[in-house]
Amino acid sequence: MNGIAFGKKFTTNEDCFHYLMEIKWKEGYKCYKCEHDQYGKGRMYYYRRCKKCGYDESVLAHTVFHDMKVPVLKAFHMVFRIVTKKKGISSVELASEVGVEQKTAWLFKRKIQQTMLQSEGGFQLQHKVVCDETLVGGGRKGSYGRTHKQKSIAFVAIEKLSDGRTGNIAIEPLENFKLENMLAAVKKNVSTQALLYADDYTTNRGIKKRRGDMEIVMSRGSDFFEEIHKQIMMFKIWLSGIHHKCSKQNLKAYAAEYQFRFNRRNQREWIFHNLLRCVLAFKPCPYSMVKIK
Repeated sequence: MNGIAFGKKFTTNEDCFHYLMEIKWKEGYKCYKCEHDQYGKGRMYYYRRCKKCGYDESVLAHTVFHDMKVPVLKAFHMVFRIVTKKKGISSVELASEVGVEQKTAWLFKRKIQQTMLQSEGGFQLQHKVVCDETLVGGGRKGSYGRTHKQKSIAFVAIEKLSDGRTGNIAIEPLENFKLENMLAAVKKNVSTQALLYADDYTTNRGIKKRRGDMEIVMSRGSDFFEEIHKQIMMFKIWLSGIHHKCSKQNLKAYAAEYQFRFNRRNQREWIFHNLLRCVLAFKPCPYSMVKIK
């Protein structure tokens, strides 16, 4: 839905609670504690009380919205802005638009990013896949090439469809450029049925020996990597332009947000609904889980 339709559909907290109830209990009720499927009226209209053990469960209980400190209507507005804005939104701008403190907006955004990260688990690229690595972070004096003491490393891969269009993207932060880390990133993000392309670098030759179905292409003077280089540039511009900076500890979360939105760019009518389904399906994300360690 677009912004106008969203504003008409969700005007009160009650509208939001009813929408969440339709999603959470669409397939039927099951008690969280005893798994009984019969319920009665709870203490509020968005609660359901188990007829067997008496457990009174809110529609927000045991979800990412669990123990939320902001009204559910504001939470809906924040989710809508985070997931539907093509270029994303910073926590400062989000706080200003919704009317909450910046720290509140930051924590809520991190919880949504964690939800996006979990929703991408098990997803793998198919068909022809082009991969590369990049350094994320501003330039440092005397730091050249693959020197990464004060920078973050990310493995990036994109699908090349048969009609020439770009398919989905995968971004995986790495600790270093060692072969074991690169192999783990490839195994996690690229299907074994996909044909993998990479540039002529020592680590990639090692992957080719282990994997067997990888093509090595000379990147210098070739336009084969033009699209993935463009996607890497867009990701870096998004990080610096919208969020200004990103710590190494949070890069995985911001990469998941970018990947989630990019891979659903053709499903914009349903992206808000799909994210809410994930919010209700996944476990709570307390501050201790999302804070920088």
